[in-house]
Amino acid sequence: MTVYVGNIAYSMTVEELKGIFEAFGKVLDVKIIIDRQTGRSKGYGFVEMENDEEALKAISALNDTQIKGRNIKVNNAHRKVENQQ
Repeated sequence: MTVYVGNIAYSMTVEELKGIFEAFGKVLDVKIIIDRQTGRSKGYGFVEMENDEEALKAISALNDTQIKGRNIKVNNAHRKVENQQ
């Protein structure tokens, strides 16, 4: 299951984000989205966890908690769907 993590500190590293989620289960991949023009974090990312149950526990425990001075938003990542008309 892929988890969306928003409002993360711009200084947050992939390793730090992975460590936070590893407390809940096996983390397969972590991506922090980087602005192509500035090379800086956009303040959100995605964490892919091996087990859906562990991902749901992480979402429940971490959503709206303060990490590095910011209240992070954590929820199930929804795939972007093209608008069909």
